[in-house]
Amino acid sequence: MELIKTLILLSIGFVAFFATGIDDTVAYAGSYLNNKSKDHKKLISFGIILGTLIALGISIFAGSLMAVIPSRHLIGGAVLITLGLLSFVHGKGQKYQKKEHLSKLQKHINKSRYRTHSNLKFVGLGMLLFFGTGVDDIIAYSNLIMAKGAWLAICTGVLMATFVSLIIAHFLSDKLKRFSHPERIGGGIIILIGVLLALKIL
Repeated sequence: MELIKTLILLSIGFVAFFATGIDDTVAYAGSYLNNKSKDHKKLISFGIILGTLIALGISIFAGSLMAVIPSRHLIGGAVLITLGLLSFVHGKGQKYQKKEHLSKLQKHINKSRYRTHSNLKFVGLGMLLFFGTGVDDIIAYSNLIMAKGAWLAICTGVLMATFVSLIIAHFLSDKLKRFSHPERIGGGIIILIGVLLALKIL
Protein backbone atom coordinates (compact mmCIF):
# COMPACT_ATOMS: atom_id res chain seq x y z
CA MET A 1 0.00 0.00 0.00
CA GLU A 2 2.84 2.39 0.86
CA LEU A 3 4.51 1.62 -2.46
CA ILE A 4 1.32 2.48 -4.37
CA LYS A 5 0.97 5.73 -2.41
CA THR A 6 4.59 6.66 -3.18
CA LEU A 7 4.12 5.88 -6.88
CA ILE A 8 1.01 8.07 -6.97
CA LEU A 9 2.91 10.97 -5.35
CA LEU A 10 5.80 10.50 -7.80
CA SER A 11 3.29 10.60 -10.65
CA ILE A 12 1.69 13.77 -9.26
CA GLY A 13 5.08 15.51 -9.19
CA PHE A 14 5.95 14.24 -12.67
CA VAL A 15 2.64 15.32 -14.22
CA ALA A 16 2.64 18.65 -12.34
CA PHE A 17 6.00 19.54 -13.88
CA PHE A 18 4.75 19.05 -17.43
CA ALA A 19 1.40 20.69 -16.67
CA THR A 20 3.06 23.91 -15.48
CA GLY A 21 6.14 23.68 -17.69
CA ILE A 22 5.13 22.15 -21.02
CA ASP A 23 5.40 25.56 -22.70
CA ASP A 24 8.79 26.06 -21.02
CA THR A 25 9.98 22.79 -22.56
CA VAL A 26 8.92 24.07 -25.98
CA ALA A 27 10.76 27.33 -25.26
CA TYR A 28 13.94 25.50 -24.21
CA ALA A 29 13.85 23.50 -27.42
CA GLY A 30 13.22 26.47 -29.67
CA SER A 31 15.49 29.08 -28.14
CA TYR A 32 18.23 27.28 -26.24
CA LEU A 33 18.71 23.62 -26.89
CA ASN A 34 18.96 24.38 -30.59
CA ASN A 35 22.33 25.98 -29.78
CA LYS A 36 25.09 24.55 -32.00
CA SER A 37 27.59 24.09 -29.18
CA LYS A 38 26.99 20.84 -27.27
CA ASP A 39 29.04 22.09 -24.33
CA HIS A 40 26.91 25.21 -24.06
CA LYS A 41 23.72 23.14 -24.24
CA LYS A 42 24.95 20.92 -21.42
CA LEU A 43 25.89 23.90 -19.25
CA ILE A 44 22.56 25.64 -19.84
CA SER A 45 20.74 22.39 -19.04
CA PHE A 46 22.76 22.09 -15.84
CA GLY A 47 21.71 25.64 -14.93
CA ILE A 48 18.06 24.74 -15.52
CA ILE A 49 18.44 21.71 -13.21
CA LEU A 50 20.06 23.89 -10.52
CA GLY A 51 17.21 26.37 -10.88
CA THR A 52 14.72 23.53 -10.46
CA LEU A 53 16.47 22.37 -7.27
CA ILE A 54 16.35 25.90 -5.82
CA ALA A 55 12.66 26.21 -6.78
CA LEU A 56 11.92 22.89 -5.08
CA GLY A 57 13.73 24.09 -1.94
CA ILE A 58 11.55 27.21 -1.88
CA SER A 59 8.44 25.09 -2.50
CA ILE A 60 9.29 22.69 0.34
CA PHE A 61 9.81 25.60 2.73
CA ALA A 62 6.61 27.39 1.69
CA GLY A 63 4.56 24.19 1.58
CA SER A 64 5.74 23.14 5.05
CA LEU A 65 4.81 26.52 6.50
CA MET A 66 1.31 26.26 5.02
CA ALA A 67 0.81 22.63 6.10
CA VAL A 68 -0.89 23.73 9.35
CA ILE A 69 -3.70 25.49 7.47
CA PRO A 70 -7.12 23.81 7.95
CA SER A 71 -8.75 22.35 4.81
CA ARG A 72 -5.46 22.75 2.97
CA HIS A 73 -6.57 20.31 0.26
CA LEU A 74 -9.35 22.76 -0.69
CA ILE A 75 -6.98 25.73 -0.72
CA GLY A 76 -4.33 23.83 -2.68
CA GLY A 77 -6.94 22.64 -5.17
CA ALA A 78 -8.36 26.15 -5.59
CA VAL A 79 -4.91 27.62 -6.24
CA LEU A 80 -4.12 24.97 -8.87
CA ILE A 81 -7.49 25.46 -10.58
CA THR A 82 -6.82 29.22 -10.65
CA LEU A 83 -3.37 28.64 -12.19
CA GLY A 84 -4.93 26.42 -14.83
CA LEU A 85 -7.61 28.98 -15.68
CA LEU A 86 -4.98 31.74 -15.93
CA SER A 87 -3.09 29.60 -18.44
CA PHE A 88 -6.21 29.59 -20.62
CA VAL A 89 -7.07 33.28 -20.20
CA HIS A 90 -3.55 34.74 -20.38
CA GLY A 91 -1.86 31.90 -22.24
CA LYS A 92 -1.00 33.86 -25.39
CA GLY A 93 0.29 36.86 -23.44
CA GLN A 94 2.44 34.69 -21.18
CA LYS A 95 3.79 32.81 -24.17
CA TYR A 96 4.75 36.10 -25.87
CA GLN A 97 6.48 37.39 -22.71
CA LYS A 98 8.43 34.14 -22.34
CA LYS A 99 9.47 34.22 -26.00
CA GLU A 100 10.63 37.83 -25.63
CA HIS A 101 12.60 36.91 -22.48
CA LEU A 102 14.17 33.88 -24.19
CA SER A 103 15.01 35.92 -27.28
CA LYS A 104 16.96 38.45 -25.21
CA LEU A 105 18.93 35.71 -23.47
CA GLN A 106 19.59 33.98 -26.80
CA LYS A 107 21.09 37.20 -28.20
CA HIS A 108 23.30 37.38 -25.13
CA ILE A 109 24.52 33.83 -25.79
CA ASN A 110 25.10 34.51 -29.48
CA LYS A 111 27.26 37.52 -28.65
CA SER A 112 29.26 35.53 -26.13
CA ARG A 113 30.33 33.03 -28.77
CA TYR A 114 32.88 35.54 -30.01
CA ARG A 115 34.47 36.12 -26.62
CA THR A 116 36.04 33.91 -23.98
CA HIS A 117 33.57 33.31 -21.17
CA SER A 118 33.63 31.05 -18.17
CA ASN A 119 31.38 28.02 -17.95
CA LEU A 120 29.63 29.60 -14.98
CA LYS A 121 28.10 32.18 -17.29
CA PHE A 122 26.17 29.54 -19.23
CA VAL A 123 25.11 27.79 -16.02
CA GLY A 124 23.87 31.16 -14.75
CA LEU A 125 21.96 31.73 -17.99
CA GLY A 126 20.27 28.36 -17.57
CA MET A 127 19.20 29.29 -14.05
CA LEU A 128 17.97 32.67 -15.26
CA LEU A 129 16.03 30.93 -18.01
CA PHE A 130 14.29 28.70 -15.48
CA PHE A 131 13.36 31.47 -13.05
CA GLY A 132 12.26 33.72 -15.91
CA THR A 133 9.62 31.16 -16.87
CA GLY A 134 9.09 29.08 -13.71
CA VAL A 135 7.35 31.23 -11.07
CA ASP A 136 4.05 29.41 -11.63
CA ASP A 137 5.90 26.13 -11.09
CA ILE A 138 6.92 27.18 -7.56
CA ILE A 139 3.32 28.12 -6.72
CA ALA A 140 2.04 24.76 -7.98
CA TYR A 141 4.70 22.67 -6.20
CA SER A 142 4.32 24.46 -2.86
CA ASN A 143 0.55 23.96 -2.93
CA LEU A 144 0.93 20.27 -3.78
CA ILE A 145 3.40 19.84 -0.91
CA MET A 146 1.06 21.76 1.41
CA ALA A 147 -1.91 19.58 0.46
CA LYS A 148 -0.15 16.19 0.42
CA GLY A 149 2.67 16.75 2.94
CA ALA A 150 4.96 14.31 1.10
CA TRP A 151 7.65 16.58 -0.31
CA LEU A 152 10.26 13.91 -1.06
CA ALA A 153 8.14 11.82 -3.44
CA ILE A 154 6.63 14.88 -5.16
CA CYS A 155 10.03 16.55 -5.62
CA THR A 156 11.55 13.32 -6.93
CA GLY A 157 8.76 13.16 -9.52
CA VAL A 158 9.47 16.77 -10.53
CA LEU A 159 13.20 16.09 -10.91
CA MET A 160 12.53 12.99 -13.01
CA ALA A 161 10.26 15.08 -15.24
CA THR A 162 12.94 17.79 -15.51
CA PHE A 163 15.45 15.32 -16.93
CA VAL A 164 12.85 13.87 -19.30
CA SER A 165 11.91 17.39 -20.40
CA LEU A 166 15.51 18.31 -21.23
CA ILE A 167 16.01 15.05 -23.13
CA ILE A 168 12.85 15.74 -25.15
CA ALA A 169 13.98 19.31 -25.81
CA HIS A 170 17.40 18.09 -27.01
CA PHE A 171 16.21 15.41 -29.39
CA LEU A 172 12.84 16.76 -30.58
CA SER A 173 13.61 20.47 -30.83
CA ASP A 174 12.41 20.86 -34.45
CA LYS A 175 9.07 19.16 -33.77
CA LEU A 176 8.49 21.00 -30.49
CA LYS A 177 8.93 24.39 -32.16
CA ARG A 178 5.81 23.61 -34.23
CA PHE A 179 3.81 22.52 -31.17
CA SER A 180 0.86 24.95 -30.82
CA HIS A 181 -0.92 26.06 -27.62
CA PRO A 182 1.07 23.98 -25.10
CA GLU A 183 -0.07 26.30 -22.30
CA ARG A 184 -3.71 25.25 -22.85
CA ILE A 185 -2.87 21.57 -22.52
CA GLY A 186 -0.89 22.27 -19.35
CA GLY A 187 -3.68 24.47 -17.99
CA GLY A 188 -6.23 21.69 -18.49
CA ILE A 189 -4.04 19.18 -16.66
CA ILE A 190 -3.46 21.60 -13.76
CA ILE A 191 -7.22 22.20 -13.44
CA LEU A 192 -7.81 18.44 -13.36
CA ILE A 193 -5.16 17.95 -10.65
CA GLY A 194 -6.69 20.83 -8.65
CA VAL A 195 -10.18 19.33 -8.82
CA LEU A 196 -8.96 15.86 -7.81
CA LEU A 197 -6.93 17.37 -4.98
CA ALA A 198 -9.87 19.42 -3.67
CA LEU A 199 -12.10 16.33 -3.75
CA LYS A 200 -9.39 14.29 -1.95
CA ILE A 201 -9.30 11.81 -4.81
CA LEU A 202 -5.55 12.37 -5.08
